[in-house]
Amino acid sequence: MSKTIEKGFQLLELFTEEKSFWRLDEISTFTQIPKPTVHRLLKTFVDYGFLQRSEIEKNGVLVEGDTYSLGLKLMYLGNIVASNLEIRNISLPYMKILQSKFNEAIQLVSRDRDEGVYIEKVESTRPVRLYTKTGRRAPLYAGACTRTLLSYLPDDEITEILNQPMTYYASQTPKKVEDVWSFIHETRKNGYAYSDSELEEGTVSIAAPIFNRLNEVEFSISIAGFSSSLPKERVQEFLVPLWEAAASISRKIGYSNPYPYGLTNNEMKH
Repeated sequence: MSKTIEKGFQLLELFTEEKSFWRLDEISTFTQIPKPTVHRLLKTFVDYGFLQRSEIEKNGVLVEGDTYSLGLKLMYLGNIVASNLEIRNISLPYMKILQSKFNEAIQLVSRDRDEGVYIEKVESTRPVRLYTKTGRRAPLYAGACTRTLLSYLPDDEITEILNQPMTYYASQTPKKVEDVWSFIHETRKNGYAYSDSELEEGTVSIAAPIFNRLNEVEFSISIAGFSSSLPKERVQEFLVPLWEAAASISRKIGYSNPYPYGLTNNEMKH
């Protein structure tokens, strides 16, 4: 590991509940890191929001003080971790039900900026299994799971994401921004995304959105396998159970409206 990175972690670990404010000279003395190095690290962490510098009033004006504390970026990242841990525990029983029903891999994905992250998976018991693992990242424009997350973002945010260079992973990876927009409109209208050979050749996924208490699509859940077992003409066989799982998980994380696709919440209870 880079010595600079090690020193950076060493510096961040100083901030505890018992001592949440540190001065530059204190950090240097405690860690034995030279002051110029501490100053550079502090400036970098402040620039990226991981630390914040105190402000004091001087002659009626707020000026920078000489102490540092943890910044809001760490709170943001901590909330992501907590949210992912919670959603995994909530979703796992529903994922296992889907797996037992179809014997295909069931995947749960969340968004991290312009990528999707696979945060939970229940494996198929078939001899040949789909190769994905938790922690895997994929672009939002390719693959049913990740494109579901993209589809429900505001249009201007989608445009900004699609302005970035696109990488082609397999034969059916979308090659044009216009193609991605066409898929987005289909997903919004139909309530699911379907992909075939977009991230891995021969692999197929059917994904549905999971809504949070703010009525935002924060996660997606998918049934994933191979083209032979999940052809597009059989999508309807998988959709209602997939929507039921997505609706149940949505309710568990605070979504109060009727799930907008498939059966209504009341119908699903009977």
